[in-house]
Amino acid sequence: MSVRDDQRANAISVWGPAKLPSDTEVGDPEDRGFTAVFRIFLRTWPYLRPMLIGYWRDRTVLSAWFGQSDGSPDWSYRYVPFVVTLLALLGPFAGWLPFGIDWRFDLLAYGTLGMALLAWLLNFSNGRLFAGAAVAAVLVGTSAMLFAIFVVDGWKDDIQVGAVCFACLSMWLFQYRIEGGRLRIRLRLGCHLVYYYVLVWLSTLVGIVTGLFTIDLLNQSILQAEPLTPFLAEFVNRPELASGAVETLSNAERQDLQWIYIVFLVGIGVITFPFTLALPYYNVWIMQRINQDLRLALVERWHQLSIRYHGDHRVGDSVYRIYQDSAQVTAIIGMVVSVSTQVTQYAMTIFFVAALDPILGLMGATIAVMAVAWAAWFSPRVRTRSLRARETNSDLTSRVQEVLGAINVVKAYEREHAEQERFEADSVRAFNAAHRVRSLVAVVGIVMFTLAASILLGGEFLMALWASDSRETFAAVLIGLVGLSFVRWNLSAFQWAQGELFTSSGQVRGLVRDWTSAQDMAMGLDRVFEILDIEPDVKNAPDAIPMPHFQREIRFDNVSFGYDPDRPVLRGINFSASIGTITALVGPTGCGKSTLVSMITRLFDPDSGTVMIDGNDVRRFDIESLRSSVSIALQENVLFGMSVRDNIRYVVPDANDDDVMKAAQVACAEDYIASLPEGLDTMLGDRGGRLSTGQRQRLSIARALAKNAPVLILDEPTAALDAETEHKVLERLARWGEDRVIFLITHRISTIQQADQILYLDQGQIMEAGYHEDLMNLEAGRYRRFVEAEMELSGGSSMGEVP
Repeated sequence: MSVRDDQRANAISVWGPAKLPSDTEVGDPEDRGFTAVFRIFLRTWPYLRPMLIGYWRDRTVLSAWFGQSDGSPDWSYRYVPFVVTLLALLGPFAGWLPFGIDWRFDLLAYGTLGMALLAWLLNFSNGRLFAGAAVAAVLVGTSAMLFAIFVVDGWKDDIQVGAVCFACLSMWLFQYRIEGGRLRIRLRLGCHLVYYYVLVWLSTLVGIVTGLFTIDLLNQSILQAEPLTPFLAEFVNRPELASGAVETLSNAERQDLQWIYIVFLVGIGVITFPFTLALPYYNVWIMQRINQDLRLALVERWHQLSIRYHGDHRVGDSVYRIYQDSAQVTAIIGMVVSVSTQVTQYAMTIFFVAALDPILGLMGATIAVMAVAWAAWFSPRVRTRSLRARETNSDLTSRVQEVLGAINVVKAYEREHAEQERFEADSVRAFNAAHRVRSLVAVVGIVMFTLAASILLGGEFLMALWASDSRETFAAVLIGLVGLSFVRWNLSAFQWAQGELFTSSGQVRGLVRDWTSAQDMAMGLDRVFEILDIEPDVKNAPDAIPMPHFQREIRFDNVSFGYDPDRPVLRGINFSASIGTITALVGPTGCGKSTLVSMITRLFDPDSGTVMIDGNDVRRFDIESLRSSVSIALQENVLFGMSVRDNIRYVVPDANDDDVMKAAQVACAEDYIASLPEGLDTMLGDRGGRLSTGQRQRLSIARALAKNAPVLILDEPTAALDAETEHKVLERLARWGEDRVIFLITHRISTIQQADQILYLDQGQIMEAGYHEDLMNLEAGRYRRFVEAEMELSGGSSMGEVP
């Protein structure tokens, strides 16, 4: 093994804590508590809301039966209490829920009447009282529905309770309004998370109920020849096999039950199979829709942030937040579904197991208590390490982006080996940071499994003792009402309770896994919300107006600006540029020329002073309308991997070929475009890599001209052009800009001479301003020295030849 290979091997930890540079060591594990994580999850609500609340679809159903409005312009659900009350009273009067015959019917009748009272309360309440009444209605309705299905025999009570529950739910689903003599109704649609939860919980309930009855049928009747319980005998339509009708089952009867058992399982499988296939797909569809909304919001805010922000942050970090961190919102949906399902299953499991014996219920609850205590220790540590892992992976993404973006420089200076080493160092940091997280997660799972196993072994031992003694179960009366044979501990009770206790342990361990994953999700989303929380430096005023048609001039009135308060870039800038003129900005590098013209489009706002267009402060204008009136050709000629046509009409996608070619002609690009293999349809490489620098510069100018804006800003527009082409471009630009304002940032004397006024900047101030000839006549003038230096360096004319 070479020394280099040995270094690579030692960089990655096999056992023990992975090595990280000192600046990425794990910090204080208490810096982010449960409350902070919960708040992060709550902030995802705006992106979950459309999938949970859905949308309204309304239409007119009756047009001539109504007079004027009922006095309220809002949508109403005042019909609901009347409907719920009518349905609740219908049960006792119709004999579907008769009073005084059976306490179970009485309990259901009281439940439906209670829902009617809650419907009236919801109709006349708001705020916290409304929320409390809504929660109470859901709990009462769910309990009544389950009681009607599993405890009360017959189907009429099921329909009665279901109708009352649906009538209460219609308050949320159906609303009406009367306006202008028309009855309008609206229906809530698109509540995909609600639909998904309902389907998941129904499948869970079906699984539990199916398991309860099939295990009783298999273990007690098929395997041990015991008679069926009355409920089960009625369910399989074999009343002659019920307890009391026979003492024991014959082999032929047991064989018949085997076929019933098989057909029942196949039937349940056929019914649930479509849901088994559809639910995962539905889940992915919902999550991707939500992820799309968050990603779009993140990119939208990223576009709104100022140049100052983008200059201070690495592009790779933004890329990682957009595509990786934002995806955590989809994981949250999966986690919420998983957690809510597992909590529901766990609560139901503990309830049923405790019905057999409270000690078992207490054991199952103990597993949850230990999990909570264990989570209190590991949660902050997982959060901190997860954040470090995301930061190091973000740095790795930035490294890749920077190297690929500068590949020409890397190759020109033969720095491939050095960049490979830098990449390997960042890659090791990212790997080791992720290793720290994953190793801690593995320890969390192992410890939780050990704690749960110790409880399960004790519970299994107790259940075996109770089954061998045929001990009576705790809730024997309730179990008998449901129709199961678990009134005493037997083989079925043992096997079912064993499976449920193990299931409860698996559910708690699943919750621990979900909670561990939630810590990582929270850190990813926290990085996303860091961007969303940044207020743009430049934004519309509350009373912003569209920019009117440009008519006269652009004026800078005592403008000052600095990226940092103690480092001003511009100081006391005063000048005006009238329509039909060309203004050249000249000066040494870093004197503020590009920053000055950026003020026109409000890429920055001045710290003091005013930038005005036709006497109006640019801060009064809507940013979009202001920037639509300004075209810019940047010094960096950025092109995209698309056709020549699409590059030129990048800012005006609907421009036709005539407009595109007119812009190309002004930029002197028409000849070489015609020489390309496919003309305007020629596809360019990334950043226009197939073109020369001069060709890219002319396309960049053509793109600015295609916008046809009244203000044009050109930053070093002819730096890469030969003298002949430069002369043509400037000549055509002068004709094109007769009714526009043009700003030139340049160091080329031949370009500067075309300007109507020249502003010489130095140290953030306008030192000299005027025509070329006037400034050249200033003895010891800064502009004169600048021209002399440029001419001397270019080896061109002597001063006497300079116009």
